[in-house]
Amino acid sequence: MFPATITKRNTSYQLIEPTLTETEIRDLLLQKRYEIFAVVNESLEKTETMFTTFLVLHAAEFENNVILYDVSRQLHTTITTELFFLSKGYIEFIDVGIVDRYPVRMYKKVDII
Repeated sequence: MFPATITKRNTSYQLIEPTLTETEIRDLLLQKRYEIFAVVNESLEKTETMFTTFLVLHAAEFENNVILYDVSRQLHTTITTELFFLSKGYIEFIDVGIVDRYPVRMYKKVDII
């Protein structure tokens, strides 16, 4: 469902497989600031995709939270979520008591040697 590679600002990012644990995600985000993106499939249909790309921001002061900064569809909007949800491969939106879960995958900058 998710592409193996995405390109943003002439830089390629590789899908991170397998899904990382909360601790691994935290360590990666602290070591590779501004190099990790999350792609969310917001489509409600199983046969279609509607990808939104977010820059994933984290600092030690955030504890277990991350900020997803939209860089593709609704520029400059943010979503706050928890490392737990990223490690499980989804994010949740709660709207008027209804919980929607969307699949999410993380990508890291490809290091060219």
